[in-house]
Amino acid sequence: MASASRKIIIAYDQSIVGLQVLEWVNSHSILLPGDDVTVVLAINEDFGKIDGPGGLQVQGGLGGLNSTLEYRETVRLLEKQGQERLDEAVYAIKQLGIKNVKSEILRGHAQVVITKYAKEQQADIVICGNRGYGYIKRKLIGSTSEYLTHHLDCTVMIVRVHRDK
Repeated sequence: MASASRKIIIAYDQSIVGLQVLEWVNSHSILLPGDDVTVVLAINEDFGKIDGPGGLQVQGGLGGLNSTLEYRETVRLLEKQGQERLDEAVYAIKQLGIKNVKSEILRGHAQVVITKYAKEQQADIVICGNRGYGYIKRKLIGSTSEYLTHHLDCTVMIVRVHRDK
């Protein structure tokens, strides 16, 4: 009996937590050969603060042509680095025998754009990591995994990983 392919989205953020999520998914036989897998990376293009690789932040300058050029170059660099990491993730997943794997760079606040993309794609499962923030830090900074569980109708798998491992 053949089963229908599942649409699976893996939220990847280039941090150590993101790498651990990919490693966990790859080592626990979560994905099936017939799955339709998309690894997504959200790039926040907010002028005042751009979240970069590993959660590093690049601060935008104050006004002027140089600031605009620096901003555009920073976004281009983040996109280039992001696509390189996504290509590595896609390659690793394909090595497991999963044939239908692609990547997408989403633009905007991670919580919002991943939710929107998952709904548009009619995802069956969204897999993301959990940084292990405490209550206060989650409320101040925000938790993508918590947001996804409250705003998506599909299954959300949260891989609990710890940054110190």
